[in-house]
Amino acid sequence: MLPQSRIFLMDRILNPATNLRTASAGKSDRNLTRSMGDAACFGGMVGCGETYFSAFALAVGLSETASGLIASIPLLVGGVIQLVSPRAIAWIGGYRRWIVAGAVLQSLAFLPLAYAAWTGSLSIVMFLLIASVYWAAGLSTGPAWNTWIEQIVPTAGRARFFSRRSRLQQICTFSGLMVAGLVLQWTSHQDMALTGFAGLFFVAAMLRLVSASFLHRTRNGPQNVTHVELRQREVAEKPEEERVDYRSAIQLLAYLVAMQVFIQLSGPYFVPYMLGQLEFDYVVYVGLIALAFLSKVISFAFWGRIAEESGAAKVLWFGGIGLVPLASLWIVSTNLVWLAVIQILSGIAWAAYELGFFLMFFETLPAKHRTRLLTYHNFANTLAICVGALAGAAILAYWGTTSQTYYYLFGLSSTGRLLCLGLLVGAVLPKHSLKSIGMRVLSIRPGAGSVTAPIIASAEE
Repeated sequence: MLPQSRIFLMDRILNPATNLRTASAGKSDRNLTRSMGDAACFGGMVGCGETYFSAFALAVGLSETASGLIASIPLLVGGVIQLVSPRAIAWIGGYRRWIVAGAVLQSLAFLPLAYAAWTGSLSIVMFLLIASVYWAAGLSTGPAWNTWIEQIVPTAGRARFFSRRSRLQQICTFSGLMVAGLVLQWTSHQDMALTGFAGLFFVAAMLRLVSASFLHRTRNGPQNVTHVELRQREVAEKPEEERVDYRSAIQLLAYLVAMQVFIQLSGPYFVPYMLGQLEFDYVVYVGLIALAFLSKVISFAFWGRIAEESGAAKVLWFGGIGLVPLASLWIVSTNLVWLAVIQILSGIAWAAYELGFFLMFFETLPAKHRTRLLTYHNFANTLAICVGALAGAAILAYWGTTSQTYYYLFGLSSTGRLLCLGLLVGAVLPKHSLKSIGMRVLSIRPGAGSVTAPIIASAEE
């Protein structure tokens, strides 16, 4: 009787299909490992990098209004550039090249910030330009990454993989956030806060560079179709009966855009309010952000069960209602315990809102149109962020950056969110429900939730 190892060797020699399957499995495993490495490094970059842009603006001597604009206006550049990304992908020669180029450019965007922190000088125009490059490189590759990763990750076990990947990114984001906060607290006590920012931005650049190397070493999947080809197919294959889904999606999009305007009316200005008006130190500031982030991550599982049992529409309603009073609650008191409670409630409400909206959005859209329409959604979303932030900046510029003006912003934001619920009342929401969908955390924002992007391939039908 032949040994088992010899039988296996003979099978590989006599059956080439076995070789192909083994090679394909090995390639897939390595790709999954590299994707996990990318998630870890990307999460660390988010935690210690872009999350501190607004705080750095104040530290380097810019105004409170400028600090809020830094956290919002640059996103519009990324939203616009991703509209032309299909042609850029075709020109550059594929998804992977486009994604890796974006990751490298995003890494390089941190270097002038590190230099500015080291020298202690940076104008608002230059900061807006650097932040715009950062967000352009990040958001413009989002739809391409969604399509590319779907080709990389095997269908079997896909939901489990993306669940593990999202969890790893969240852990690394939280770790980066906390470590960075402690670094800034220590350096500020040594009168070296700007040196601390310089070190953090340099570390963020290196983490994103390592992330880019993981992406570069990830091999392409068997289907490597360009965005342009996909769009041509979608138009040709679009059946008449799917148009009703578009109308429902537009209603949901209108609600999101309107809500985003009023959320961003106050959202970008919570950082200058905490660090400028309340004069919190970095440990308190980071602690409040961390509470919202943790409560959001933890409550996702709870809202996921609600969505599976009762439908995503109910989760979206819970989230939409929960977001209404959050901004105005900051008017009640500046007591730390009270603000901590608000942040915990904020995380819970934001988890319901984001999960409910994305589940509804993806249920409404036909599967083959999701990437293209997600691009349009991202543009509308960033446009709404820009409009809301500019309106908030105008109010602060006209009445001055006083506590009373901030209270007006918070109250107006809550009032607008309440009115937006009227748009949701008229929306025709589907009754079926996806089981789950993974998220990528792109930034952490106090008072305005985190900037997240859905992972299309993780949607579990």
